Amino acid sequence: MKILITGVNGQLGFDVARELDLRGIDFCATDITEKYAGITNNDLTNKMSYHKMDITNEKEVEEVFHLVKPDAVIHCAAWTAVDHAEDEENKEKVYNINVVGTRNIAKSAKALDAKMIYISTDYVFNGEGNTPWEPDCKDYDPVSYYGKTKLEGEFEVEKLLTKYFIVRIAWVFGINGKNFIKTILKLSKTKESINVVNDQIGTPTYTYDLSRLLVDMINTEKYGYYHATNEGGFISWYDFTKAICENANLVMKVFPVTTEEYGLNKARRPLNSRLSKDKLVKNGFKPLPTWEEALKHYLKQIDIDNL
Repeated sequence: MKILITGVNGQLGFDVARELDLRGIDFCATDITEKYAGITNNDLTNKMSYHKMDITNEKEVEEVFHLVKPDAVIHCAAWTAVDHAEDEENKEKVYNINVVGTRNIAKSAKALDAKMIYISTDYVFNGEGNTPWEPDCKDYDPVSYYGKTKLEGEFEVEKLLTKYFIVRIAWVFGINGKNFIKTILKLSKTKESINVVNDQIGTPTYTYDLSRLLVDMINTEKYGYYHATNEGGFISWYDFTKAICENANLVMKVFPVTTEEYGLNKARRPLNSRLSKDKLVKNGFKPLPTWEEALKHYLKQIDIDNL
């Protein structure tokens, strides 16, 4: 099997590439830059097959797919800057990346009869209530422009393909790129205390763990919608921050506030980001490790002093 990855410069794309390499699976990495622009891992980057591909350019996508001839695609590329997606000057670009780009990938996958994994998000739901969202729930009601475009991306995949996996994740962190943990670690160098919301509830997703699940998944025909975050129970961002500080031996104080009290975000966040992962187990997939285990592993992988 040959696999094409989009968005290899990002957090998840890098770890998917690393996992495929570790397993000896033939793959091609793509992103919008002329050359690979993620973190350097000589064991991987020196031998990684890379092609520039702007997913919003249908012709360019067709050309790369025709050249690579993948049996499957793991579509990690996306606009993920949630607040900036609300800016009017960005909305066309966000739509083109998350909707048009996904449509282009799905169309080229269909032309080659290739499988496709589309990475989606808890933001496709409105975040009301306190019951975990089921993968096959159709009560979509995104409250942000980012969420709306990711939902439309789901619809494009479902409309064009039958051999697809739509995998929703939340609160993502990895070694390649920006994320919440790195932000907290940086703030700890200059702040004595911070306020963190305690009424947004969910579970983090470590890209290192997720990548292994995605590679397992793409080697099956158990198509459909899935939710995939780390195990360990549901927590708030405040709980997660406290755990980060404890595990990284930070002295910064953390105070809980409501989303309304915090009031700094342009985009509305879902308060209920609880995602049910029961379908993973029912279909024979191994659950991800606990978020506590993931956090400890992650902190060992990064250079905290040089963030």
